[in-house]
Amino acid sequence: MNRKTLSTAVAAALGTLSTASWGQDIPVPVVQQPEIEEVYVLGEFIPDEKRDTSEISNVMDEEDLSALGETSVGISLQRVTGLSLVGGKYVYVRGLGERYSSTLLNASRISSPVPFQKTIPLDIVPNQIVSSLLVQKTYSAQYPGDFSGGVVDIRTKSTPDEDFFNFKLGTGGNSETTGGDGLTYAGGGADNWGWDDGTREQPKNIVNISSEEFEATDEIQKRGLGDSFYNNWDVYVKDMKPDFSGEFELGKRIDFDGDMALGVIGAMKYSNSYDNRIEEVARYEFSGTGDNSGTQTVDYDQFTTKQSIDFSGFLTVGFEFDLDNSVSLTYVQLRQTEDELEQTRGDSSEDDVTDGTYVESYRLQWTENEISSLQLSGEHFFNSLNEAQLNWRLVDGRATRDEPDTRTYTYAENRDGMDEIVTPNRQAAGDLRDVFQAPERSYSYLDDDIQDMGVDFELPTNLGSVDVIFKAGAGFYERTRESESRLFRFDLSSRAPSYIALMTPQQLWDTPNWAEGYLTVRDFSAGAANASGIFPFAESGEEVGSYYAAFDAQVHPRVRLQGGVRQEEVTLTADAWGGNTEQGTTNFVEQDYTDTLPSLSLTWEFLDNMQVRLAYSETVNRPSLLEITGTTIRNPEDANLYRGNVFLQPAQLENYDFRWEWYFGDADSMSLGAFAKDFQNPIELAKVQAQNDVYTWFNADSAELRGIEYDISKDLYFGEWFGLSPAWDAFTVQANVSWIDSEVTLLGDGETAVDVPLTGGRNVAQFNANTRPITGQSDWLGNVMLMYRDYSGKITATLAYNYTGERTVLVGSRNAPDVIEQGRGRLDALFRYGLNAFDQEMQIEFKAGNLLDAEVEWLQGGNLYERYKPGISYSVGLRATF
Repeated sequence: MNRKTLSTAVAAALGTLSTASWGQDIPVPVVQQPEIEEVYVLGEFIPDEKRDTSEISNVMDEEDLSALGETSVGISLQRVTGLSLVGGKYVYVRGLGERYSSTLLNASRISSPVPFQKTIPLDIVPNQIVSSLLVQKTYSAQYPGDFSGGVVDIRTKSTPDEDFFNFKLGTGGNSETTGGDGLTYAGGGADNWGWDDGTREQPKNIVNISSEEFEATDEIQKRGLGDSFYNNWDVYVKDMKPDFSGEFELGKRIDFDGDMALGVIGAMKYSNSYDNRIEEVARYEFSGTGDNSGTQTVDYDQFTTKQSIDFSGFLTVGFEFDLDNSVSLTYVQLRQTEDELEQTRGDSSEDDVTDGTYVESYRLQWTENEISSLQLSGEHFFNSLNEAQLNWRLVDGRATRDEPDTRTYTYAENRDGMDEIVTPNRQAAGDLRDVFQAPERSYSYLDDDIQDMGVDFELPTNLGSVDVIFKAGAGFYERTRESESRLFRFDLSSRAPSYIALMTPQQLWDTPNWAEGYLTVRDFSAGAANASGIFPFAESGEEVGSYYAAFDAQVHPRVRLQGGVRQEEVTLTADAWGGNTEQGTTNFVEQDYTDTLPSLSLTWEFLDNMQVRLAYSETVNRPSLLEITGTTIRNPEDANLYRGNVFLQPAQLENYDFRWEWYFGDADSMSLGAFAKDFQNPIELAKVQAQNDVYTWFNADSAELRGIEYDISKDLYFGEWFGLSPAWDAFTVQANVSWIDSEVTLLGDGETAVDVPLTGGRNVAQFNANTRPITGQSDWLGNVMLMYRDYSGKITATLAYNYTGERTVLVGSRNAPDVIEQGRGRLDALFRYGLNAFDQEMQIEFKAGNLLDAEVEWLQGGNLYERYKPGISYSVGLRATF
């Protein structure tokens, strides 16, 4: 709605309310009545966006985010009905994994630096830059058609209404980490700022030669190449420091004559945090004899220390030409660096851990993730066209992931009871489970670029007595992803004395041993490609041209009908090469699709404060670029190997939704909804036959998902109800619960595992059962939050509980059951107090997270698979506003 019309309508409405309240005979100009009626009919003058929208959605604004006290978008979203947070980073909508959801930034796509995810890790997005979060659970034509669970639209802040400046400093810790011992290694001088200073780069004399040239080098020269790597393998103990964060935000508005205005908002945030994880790890061999307990082959204690450095910047410049025309330029820079050291100790065996060998394994990994997005957009109203609206956007985005010098190695107890390095030439690593086969150093880099442009047009009009808004739009989206990696494998030569294998890593890889010829090194990039399908080079791309038409009609004062259709023309390409595989040959794939996607929703306000919604849509779920790239890559989240499948096809979905809503107070509401989704060719996980340590994706036969959602928000007037002080009237309770059930049919009638096409002519391993829940889907989700906010605004306190039910995290095979993450709850608390000091407004904030310290536990066939306690987190912060 045009701001002039909206302002006039609001003024008229307030005038009417004032007349009714005070009984004053103040006439309201008749000429304004049509505008008031228009606002009512179109449903515009409703303060709750959740109620106003024609779709089933949830919205969190700045006030909601402030009350939660969370630092990132991901943690905040888990409070929304039907949403769960996995790994602290990825949002699952209605139990469906992140592959079924879309994350947008101001209605535009955003690059992801994570190779396994279609969307960005939401722990990298600070709440500081967000004006509101929209979670839309039913599809509408203005959004991308690759929509299954829902869309999360992160709306950043825009032109400020007034000048402001604030900053915040904070510190905190964790009960499992702060003040205790952690693990570290010799890194670079700028590690605490999240940038590698070159310490982890490949030696220049190696960068300048190819893998083939490296392998062709004679033995003497190769020793020199091996010795040129920085010798920093050893692990040390360090004291774990408290976490620290600092942020600032400023806004400036300059008003000119003629309703022109210039606005600027800038923000920056830095945080440095530490986390220790002490985890029990077990693995099993299942015989298939009917005994589901399995034989344990691995019994490990895993100690991981991770330092996370987050750095984010945000700048938006907006110019309002007048009340009807504005443009804005928004730049977002998000950076997250993780320095992780993992130590694994315990017994390992190929057959039975009771006769196992003691091993110690180490992984040293530095990862820099960076996301940038530059968006130019405009908003224009046309009074001569009945307040028509035109919005346009141009987006240039990029994400990079740099993993320089990841080091892995294992020591195992030999026959003499002494620990020696595990290498293919010294010890049969094949007799051990879940160890590193040889000392290795790897270097990988990923670059993800997007260009997105689009235009949307809305035209309000009348068709007889029906007020309707016609909508149309078009867009073009292009994404390219390139990755390359290099792997070096180290070993002991046949001339090395036996005592060399007993040295510590720093001693072992020192210059004298290279000079004596006791050590060897290979550029294993080509060898890994030939032997295991781990290709060092990969490229993939996606192009989507789209256009849509839609309408939003108030067909009756109490009935609203919205519908539309979107067409997308899609091209997906992918390739992986290296070793004996040439570019553009075996692994090259190109897929073209044309998808026509209809949507329809009906809202019936059968009482003044009560309405129901019905919605139907058809959408698609396309494979990610990684999933159709025919290479094998290790997932940094779970350390398992995954292989892309060049034969993957998109899944087709039909979506059905119903929701009843009751708005029974100024801020009170309740809703009850049901939803159903039917899938054809859903994309699911499986293991590769004869390579049960490798996962892949394939098109299952069909799937269905059903669920029920309930939520309520109620102000609690304890003072009014029980004759107490008015201060007791400032409580609010919010609660929601979701029950979700799903079933995937893996193979159709008459099909077997042999009929499933996979990259390289492989077959999927036989399934444990032909039906199972959708991977990642939780059966129960729930939230309860009690909030106190006094009328002076000085005190805010919240107590929030979140529960996520059990879900399948890893699929099994013929004899091995699926791995199930058990349900767990989380209780968080926030207290914020406002005061005036030094003539400035300030806030002191205390937060505590995971107060119940519930264990994270994975089970396989009822046996322990992994278990750890995340610890209780706590922090204190001081914010000043100027």
